[in-house]
Amino acid sequence: MGHTAHISKSRFLQGLQCPKLVWSACNAKHLFPEVDAALQAVFDQGHEVGSFAKRMFPDGIEIDNATTDSQV
Repeated sequence: MGHTAHISKSRFLQGLQCPKLVWSACNAKHLFPEVDAALQAVFDQGHEVGSFAKRMFPDGIEIDNATTDSQV
């Protein structure tokens, strides 16, 4: 006990869509395909949105991104 699980926004949205998807993503990662160039472009867009949000809300609170999906 005493372990605090962290969940990313992406994992939370996956859980709303399908709880089994979250379980699989956390416990059976080997079943998921590698990230290809198209998916990487989607991730890159997400990072751009994050950068834009920081510029739009400079006084906002940034959530520590040191938490990885392996901590879910």
